[in-house]
Amino acid sequence: MIRLLCFLAIFLPSLSFAGDLSPAESKLMLTEALRKWESRDEKESLEESISKFELALSGDEKNLEIMTYLSRGLFLLGDVFTEDTELKKIYLERAKDYGLKGLMTNEDFQKREKKEGIEKAIRELDLREMEILFWTAASLGKWSKANGVFSSLKFKAQIIEMIKKVEELNPKFFHGAVPRFWGSFYAVAPSIAGGDMKKSKKYFEEAIAEAPESLTSRVLFAELYWVKEDNKKEFKSELEFVLKAPDAPADIAPENRMEKRKAERLLNKIDDLF
Repeated sequence: MIRLLCFLAIFLPSLSFAGDLSPAESKLMLTEALRKWESRDEKESLEESISKFELALSGDEKNLEIMTYLSRGLFLLGDVFTEDTELKKIYLERAKDYGLKGLMTNEDFQKREKKEGIEKAIRELDLREMEILFWTAASLGKWSKANGVFSSLKFKAQIIEMIKKVEELNPKFFHGAVPRFWGSFYAVAPSIAGGDMKKSKKYFEEAIAEAPESLTSRVLFAELYWVKEDNKKEFKSELEFVLKAPDAPADIAPENRMEKRKAERLLNKIDDLF
């Protein structure tokens, strides 16, 4: 049965198999998903991994670890591997939906969300939900941006509360993710919605200093800050640095390889951007 499900997960990823897997089968499928996850910088492997995580979840529907991988994986699929805007929105919406489902495994969050709304309920979350909270915020941010300025404004307060909670729980989460988020936020947001290029630069520099091993901060610094500041020299310098940097450490080597491909694409567009 596992071989059949693996085949279906690869070739029919949109089908739902809720309830098809026993707990033992779900555990085996999770092992397969994690194996594919190691090569998440390749689109096919990432897609297979996501399909297998979804199958594993069908046999263990409240597994927060699986939902965290799904939120993060679908975020990557929508953000890194998809150029089509409508498809991007679909992947990012699924990412945020898995994220919110994961947050609902916290009963205190679930109860308060029903009574007072999600922004106040976020206060009930703790370290257990911190990782999925970040990927939910990241997915919601990208999804709302893809849907236009009104959507961005609608969800702005919710996203900010989510990142503030991650920052409270662990300001050094995931290789500079918090200051990197703020750097991106202040660069992208219009001035009437809190955009501030001085703050953006400050946070990007903080992210790079805190976690120089992460190439994501440098690519975003080039793409969001130096392009907006119309500084071609710094843009080029930042991305050339990325291309020469090592992929290590192991836990973010796939992400760093993705960022190198992003850097190449951006450098190829340099004359269109400046």
